[in-house]
Amino acid sequence: MVQRMAAALILTCVLGTTPAVASMISLDVSSPVNAGASFDVAVQVTDVFAGRAIDDVLVAFGFDVTIGDPGVIQFTGATVGPLFAPLALGTPMVAGIAANPLGIGPGDFSSPLTLAMLHFSALHSGTSSLGVTWDSSDLNQGLVYLDLPFGPIAASTDVRVSAIPEPSTMFLVLAPAIGLLGRGRRSWKS
Repeated sequence: MVQRMAAALILTCVLGTTPAVASMISLDVSSPVNAGASFDVAVQVTDVFAGRAIDDVLVAFGFDVTIGDPGVIQFTGATVGPLFAPLALGTPMVAGIAANPLGIGPGDFSSPLTLAMLHFSALHSGTSSLGVTWDSSDLNQGLVYLDLPFGPIAASTDVRVSAIPEPSTMFLVLAPAIGLLGRGRRSWKS
C-alpha cells in the first residue's frame, strides 16, 4: 500500500511539472520552388510560452535539418532569427542563443517567433520531404528555457520542385503562337 501511494505521489509530481500545452513548430516554404534555383524555409514557433511559468524565458534553440531525397533538394545553410546569435555546432545542426543575455521573454516579440531561415538549392524536379528534429538527449537541441524542461522541435513538410523549361523549349512552344499572331494581322489588314 505504501509503495502504491509513493508511486502515485511521484506520478502526480511529474505530471504537475509537465506543460499542459506545447509550442507549435511550423515550416513556411517560399514558393514556387523551381529546379536550379535557391529557396528558403522559415522555421517558426507559436505558443512559445504555453504551459510555462510566467517569468520563464527562452535562452537558446537547436535542431537538426533532415532531407528525404537529397537528389531533389540540398541544404546549403541557415540564418538564425533576429533575436538570436548563431551557435556554430556543425551541419546539419542549426542553433542559436538569445542575443539578449537575459533571454527572450513573451513581450520581446509578436508571434510567431522566427527561429531560423533555412537555405536550400533545388537540384532536380521531384518531391522531397524536409524537416527539423531534435535529440532530447543533446543539451544543445530543442527549445532551451531558463526553467527546464526543454521544449521539443519537430516539424516536416513536402517540397515539390518544378522543372523550368529550357529557353529552346520555350521557343518551340511560343513559335507557333507568334506565327499565328503574325498571320492573323496580315489577314486583318487585307
